[in-house]
Amino acid sequence: MPGTPRRDEVMRLPLGPRVSRGSPYIAGGIACALVLLAVIMALGPWAPWVRAGAAGGLVALAGLVSHVLGRRQQPPRGWLVIDEQGVHRIDRGPASTMIRWSEPFGVTVLSSADRARLLLAFTTPKATRYLSARVRDAEDASAAPALIDRAITAPASDLHDGDELALRAADAERLVRVLARLAPDALDSIYLSDVAGDPIVLRAGELRVGGRRIDLSSPFEWRTSIFQERGPYTATVCQATWVRQADIEVVLVAPMPADGGWTHDADAAIHAAGEGAVVRRAITRDLRLIRAASGEPPSRDERHAIERVFVLPLRCALDRAPRASRVASPARAKASSHPA
Repeated sequence: MPGTPRRDEVMRLPLGPRVSRGSPYIAGGIACALVLLAVIMALGPWAPWVRAGAAGGLVALAGLVSHVLGRRQQPPRGWLVIDEQGVHRIDRGPASTMIRWSEPFGVTVLSSADRARLLLAFTTPKATRYLSARVRDAEDASAAPALIDRAITAPASDLHDGDELALRAADAERLVRVLARLAPDALDSIYLSDVAGDPIVLRAGELRVGGRRIDLSSPFEWRTSIFQERGPYTATVCQATWVRQADIEVVLVAPMPADGGWTHDADAAIHAAGEGAVVRRAITRDLRLIRAASGEPPSRDERHAIERVFVLPLRCALDRAPRASRVASPARAKASSHPA
């Protein structure tokens, strides 16, 4: 069970950029003109109390103009609040709770190939919620090493690119560090369900699919494939992850992204990474795991449809398992002519 945050871990993180408004040049020009007029009034031929009152009033007005018209940061569009209960998102709509410390949860960090756009996926047995993050500049990127190190590449269409309520990468790093301390197992856990409602859970060295359990610390086989699912009028290209241990066999399936995914950006991202060995290794790993040969559609009895964004994170977990054996083709090939 996760712990509770320390006092220094109870925080509010701004969602969305805090843009500036106003102009310091216009405000400064008007303020200077008012101060000059105040000097003229102070040296004028009027009675002392008139000169003092007018000059003081003009100086006060100059300060007010500078404050009102000067460049100030607007308040953020929303807040991410970490408190003793959990993590909550507060924006224009009703406040929503992303995770509760009293409930099991998983955290998956996804990103674009260039690591400029990120998405934190919070999975629980009840729901999946997403939080966007953006790398604002080089300084912001350098402040988020753990976040970028954990990132798994995802198609741009799956990264909620239109979400304006995004954390800075540095703030997302602070959040991940809190989660890593309070619930270290959550960073390697995923809670999903297939279209039929059967739970799919990755945690503590095991993969559970419905009532079936794959022990990731014992020998097992797995492979990837791409197949075409034909309907009455259209055909859909799908990706499959086949896993077998002893007499237990499951296949996790998901549609391929319509935009062709991120693989066409991989070479450019690897080149742009330069000396960033961590990013290069991560993209190379993701390319290896996402590529697959064509195969026959898996049996309907074995397939479990999941959200596409979790295909690569699950494959990364299988790839890291110490007793995994990746094979070119399944030992028992099964085909079905029925659509998914």
